[in-house]
Amino acid sequence: MKNTDMDLRKCDCFELLSSMDDNSVDLIVVDPPYGRIIKEIWDNQWNNEAHYLDWCQDWTTEAFRVLKPGRCFYVWGTTKSDTFLKYKLQVLNQIPDAVYQNWIIWGYDWGGRTKKKFPRKHEDLLMYSKGMEFPFHADEVRVPYKMKKNIRQGAHNNPLGKVPTDVWVKNNHTASKEYVGWHSTQKPISLIERIVRAHTNEGDIVLDFFAGSGATAIAALRNGRKFVGCEIDFDYYTKSLDHVKKLTEDSDDS
Repeated sequence: MKNTDMDLRKCDCFELLSSMDDNSVDLIVVDPPYGRIIKEIWDNQWNNEAHYLDWCQDWTTEAFRVLKPGRCFYVWGTTKSDTFLKYKLQVLNQIPDAVYQNWIIWGYDWGGRTKKKFPRKHEDLLMYSKGMEFPFHADEVRVPYKMKKNIRQGAHNNPLGKVPTDVWVKNNHTASKEYVGWHSTQKPISLIERIVRAHTNEGDIVLDFFAGSGATAIAALRNGRKFVGCEIDFDYYTKSLDHVKKLTEDSDDS
């Protein structure tokens, strides 16, 4: 990793976004606060849901301003409450040129579980494009087939594998070196790498203005992309710098 490949700042998302030019980034992947879902200070800054959605309106509008036409926007969320649904309908769907493309489910099977109903073991990921057309490098993200031979008459499996569906299963990674115990909502780096490889080329700019544990930065840098982002929490910011450095150096050595 070159020093010029990463610009990770300790600041508010609006401070970073306001400093950026229109149509200047190739991919946005963000994991914003959910709005009074997590028992952390950073997820309880709003008086009510309307206040939270107004805040989302502001940063989402700015995000699409800096995103290049024909490029993609991914946002993590949860449907533990209706807030994420309202964000989709009342905010994202009202952004000019924002075109809905995918609702991806990240499924996992670990941790405590209720015995009173089917345990909830998934999170949600919305994908929008700026305009109708966008790049999708299918061969960069193929996965192995479940069956070695295609049972449809005349059809043959692609030697590189199949394109994943919109259900992504990634189990507990707490035993791996990519996992950090100091961030409560870290997302798997391998899943973010899938997004990066699907929609960008080497040298493209990936933006995450809720950088958190640094997972998006690591996914971008490991794959030869440039990263721009910010994190307002000082503890997360300083720890993520070390996390990014360690995992990208490990990648360089491998």
